[in-house]
Amino acid sequence: MYDIDFLAVENEDADGSRSGDAIIVNVADTATEAQRRIIVDGGFGATGDKVIERFRTWYDTDHVDLVISTHPDTDHLNGLLTVIETLDVDELMMHLPWNHNGDADQLGNYEKIEAVYDAAVERNIRITEPFTGLERFGGAVRILGPSISFYEARLTEAIEEATSGIAAERFSKSKLSVLLAAGTDLLDRVLSLFPAETLTDTDDTGPRNQMSTITLIQEGERRMMLTGDAGISAIAAAADDYEVAVGPFAVKPLAFFQAPHHGSKHNLGPTILDRVVGAQNSPHGSLTSFVSSAKASKKHPSPKVTNALGRRGAPVITTEGKNIHLGDSDRPGYTPSVPLKPLQEDDGE
Repeated sequence: MYDIDFLAVENEDADGSRSGDAIIVNVADTATEAQRRIIVDGGFGATGDKVIERFRTWYDTDHVDLVISTHPDTDHLNGLLTVIETLDVDELMMHLPWNHNGDADQLGNYEKIEAVYDAAVERNIRITEPFTGLERFGGAVRILGPSISFYEARLTEAIEEATSGIAAERFSKSKLSVLLAAGTDLLDRVLSLFPAETLTDTDDTGPRNQMSTITLIQEGERRMMLTGDAGISAIAAAADDYEVAVGPFAVKPLAFFQAPHHGSKHNLGPTILDRVVGAQNSPHGSLTSFVSSAKASKKHPSPKVTNALGRRGAPVITTEGKNIHLGDSDRPGYTPSVPLKPLQEDDGE
């Protein structure tokens, strides 16, 4: 038995246009057959209460077997503080940048990294750094990336960006892209057929995103990849581990793929999609793609990404203000999700 739920995450201030991740997973332990409950990221600060409320409603318990923090961005990490302080957590997986670089305190949102860590220490929660090859629950959960060397290299780059002002400039450009894309809506872009592909293999997401933990959830022959905000190079390295531990994607295909960074065009390209998902009109298997994207966001998801996945037989389901469920349990009041249709690719992101 398995369940995976993507909660609707939007920033609690301003216009609600910033997307985030908060995911609850229920999967059978391969070794013991016991059900294991996992929380991957907690969204913004206010999202933590929503995660707790949904978790308690669905599973009638406060016990969490594992919490995974993919990376320290506010839209992924901050809500986990409330989760750690409130629920009964056995283990927290998060990267501890101070163990790898003496200037780690220059990272943005560093105080929240410390707060989550301190809260876990105070509650005697086991803390583990999630690096390639780490497994839990008889292999039902496997960390595909990053490796220690990949993480440390990206951490150094992220610190250099933070201290040089490049990180602030990158964020400023991101905000500008929202303004450029304003005035358009996904429904206004619907086409009858997929247009020619315009997504490129440019791997230009920031090193902070590239540090994201990439997680494989396995339930029988069903394999699900969660990607955080990872970019092309990070996913390629994770794909290497997948093929060693599980097998070639064409032989052991994914059933579920999370498009990273809320469907940003900066994090995926045709080559990595051909490898992980399959070539255009020739998917490796029956696969669904999920995107956590705020309803008010004008840049997430990018039609370049949703179309690229759709062309490869991986229809995209988005949160867009809704909680999305995939799995065996009933979710009273939920209605069937409708995949995105082909969209114009003239997005300003």
